[in-house]
Amino acid sequence: MGRRAMAGVTVAVLLLGGCGIPDNSDVTVVGPGPSTGTSSGGSGLRSRITRDSTNDRAEFVNNYLSVAAGDYDSAVERVKQFMSKDAQEGFKPPAAPRVIRLTGKVAVEPGRDTVRIPYQMLGTLGKNGLMEPSTEPETGTFELQLEEAADDGLYVRQAPPYLLLSDTALDSFYDERTIYFWNSERTGLVPDVRYLLSDVPIEQEPTIILNWLIGGPAPWLQDAVEPLPEDTKLENKVPAIRDDRLEIRLSAQAVPTEGADEAMERLRKQLQWSLRTRLPEFLELVVGHQEPRTYSGDDFLASNPAARLVPTPERYVIYDRTVRRLVESTRPSSDLVPGLAPEANKDVSRAALGTSDTHVFVALVTGSGKNERLRVGNTPLGSQTKPAEIPGLPAGMGNPVWAVTPAAGAERAFGLIIAGGRLWRFSAKGGPAQEVAWSSPSGAITAITVAPDGRRVALVVGGRLYRAVLNVSGDGMALTALEQIFSPFSTVTAVDFSGEGWLAVAGVLPPDQLISITYLSIDAALKSPVLEDMGKEEKVTYLTTYPANPITRRNNVGTVLYSTGPNAWEALSSPVQILAKELAGQVGEPRPDVVPQAPFYLN
Repeated sequence: MGRRAMAGVTVAVLLLGGCGIPDNSDVTVVGPGPSTGTSSGGSGLRSRITRDSTNDRAEFVNNYLSVAAGDYDSAVERVKQFMSKDAQEGFKPPAAPRVIRLTGKVAVEPGRDTVRIPYQMLGTLGKNGLMEPSTEPETGTFELQLEEAADDGLYVRQAPPYLLLSDTALDSFYDERTIYFWNSERTGLVPDVRYLLSDVPIEQEPTIILNWLIGGPAPWLQDAVEPLPEDTKLENKVPAIRDDRLEIRLSAQAVPTEGADEAMERLRKQLQWSLRTRLPEFLELVVGHQEPRTYSGDDFLASNPAARLVPTPERYVIYDRTVRRLVESTRPSSDLVPGLAPEANKDVSRAALGTSDTHVFVALVTGSGKNERLRVGNTPLGSQTKPAEIPGLPAGMGNPVWAVTPAAGAERAFGLIIAGGRLWRFSAKGGPAQEVAWSSPSGAITAITVAPDGRRVALVVGGRLYRAVLNVSGDGMALTALEQIFSPFSTVTAVDFSGEGWLAVAGVLPPDQLISITYLSIDAALKSPVLEDMGKEEKVTYLTTYPANPITRRNNVGTVLYSTGPNAWEALSSPVQILAKELAGQVGEPRPDVVPQAPFYLN
């Protein structure tokens, strides 16, 4: 399912006006960087959006909501070209475009000059490629006053005092780029999603990405990741790739003197991942006055936990109070539930299974009502465990999730579970559950998901969608940098990570209150529908996806499994119920009152 196939509003193609910047600029923009010689960029292939491109008022407005896309510093001038002289003089907007989602059709009434634009405010697009969500929910209607001059077409006579950019224009004119920062424990890389103009010549992308890295992580990630050392600078511009070699020169501050060899290794892996889509065979890295170091091969891939994700994940359900594997599997039929002793596979209502290179991790919710218990265990690959009870949890448990399963060993593995409307941490080694500290908005937590990096979190609180980071310290764990992201749903009911920069989200869509599932970018600016109309009867109470491996798959593709009431479903072109005949192993005589429930993947 391609991201660009989803755009519902036809947007004219844009040629960036004034997109060049001087060779001596310090490039930190969403846009072309310094010249590196002959350009292979495609900016000349676009036809320019101009004020007189159309006399159709709805199309004119859509063009107006697109023209801010392009060189950041000249955006105001491009927008002013759509305005009358009087309107231009009074138009002094903030520099950052405000990204909006149209919540209905542009309302053009015959015989009237006022055009109404129903919108949902999503956030602002910064010069550093970051989409920052709005601090407060905002929906409403913008009004444009138009006038039509004889033989000279349409003008904007009066407009809101902002640069406005529609989500469809963001999707059409920008590409997602992921840069990476080491987590605060330096055990793995954490993704940071940015937007890069799709017209940027390939030769200029490394300079832009390097300056994004030097500028530091997104604000919401700062509690969980380590920025580059202070005063790190890019020495000169990054030259074009020659002889399958990319040369990067950084100031001496990029690598501290203490632990320099380890820091150099982390730096080059961070650069290799951040530049991966444009990385030639050789990366030549020069820091200060040191001799150049050349790197090649794919050994850097292991530094990103998402690279461990398999192409064909194992799928499981709860059937007749036991964990059961579905038949589509690469696992031997004799190994029905990895790591779980058969005698412990009973009275289960919800479960989570995780793996590492050395261990299997099992979390089961057993019993019902006030007698619910969380049972957790871990065991080396090829052996089995009888999960032990985790004390200290209140009633009202949700689905457990494994948050961190290190590549080797079980010492630092832990999971999360919602109980009593609050969030709790449990260890793979057992012991009492610990409540996760956080600054709570109004409402109870009803869904939680953790990205493969083990730091970024999406959650549902009071029917609203949030993102946050897990801040791990010796004293425990806290959920910090909590901020709401604005989905198209009036009520969100379930969420899971579907890739490094995407979520699968279920909820109720206005205005008809239809139940729906959609893929949504981590900043909620982009969306791609999965099931748009699932009726109004049974809400999605839980969903799960298997995140995309960034090496082999797009961020927002993959199969969604979900629950409504007691039933388990797979989201294909339409909902498909998971039936007992799809279970691996012996099923016995089918019973109409017993159906597969609570689907999940082996993560």
